[in-house]
Amino acid sequence: MFRAIYMAIAFLGLTTTGAAFIMGFLWDPSAPVENLWFNMGIYAAFITVHIIMTMPAFKKALYGKAEGSLGERRIYILVTVFSWLVVYYYHKPVPGPGLDLALWEFGFWVQYLGVAAVLLAVVAFFEFADFAGLRGLIGMPGSEITHTVGGETPLQTEGPYASVRHPMYRAAVLMGLASLIIFPNAGQALFVAMIGGSFLLTIPFEEKQLLKARGDEYGDYMKETPWRVFRGIW
Repeated sequence: MFRAIYMAIAFLGLTTTGAAFIMGFLWDPSAPVENLWFNMGIYAAFITVHIIMTMPAFKKALYGKAEGSLGERRIYILVTVFSWLVVYYYHKPVPGPGLDLALWEFGFWVQYLGVAAVLLAVVAFFEFADFAGLRGLIGMPGSEITHTVGGETPLQTEGPYASVRHPMYRAAVLMGLASLIIFPNAGQALFVAMIGGSFLLTIPFEEKQLLKARGDEYGDYMKETPWRVFRGIW
């Protein structure tokens, strides 16, 4: 029973950010400016917990070893999913400018294009994996864990990882930018900036951990694949 419940929560949890981009974030030109700071605060709390739980030092202190494990991954996934749902449920309307696409002659088709673009980015986010790979990503019992900092799992260097070192982060940023086509307003822009920015800002710290854990293996990969997120840019 636990396995089935966890699998449903974890698999659906992997798509909750994409779903939030499609459903949209709250926006009201007349909302108080305090709402802006509230939203930034609850997102900062969410991402801080998220980052701390990925740190090898935290894993070693809590679980006794720095490398990932299926049990640790399950706790991480559950905490991340439910804390994100708390952020999305409790966030408040953001004041600021916005466009009302309903007033445009082709507003419906603009939003339709935006939804299609978000869905395409969701596909790109999971480009690296089939369902077997996703089971390892979420730490399903009996699976082989994937995507760890240390050498206990193979370093991903093929497919999308041969183009840039962080293709999932690239897809997440594109997902957010595409959602601005659906909801071109300040509320959406705030969360796109916070989510995309948190992905990009964690990359240098994540790569330091990878270099420390994998040494020359990751150093050679950085030389062979010089671009982090967007080829020719960064």
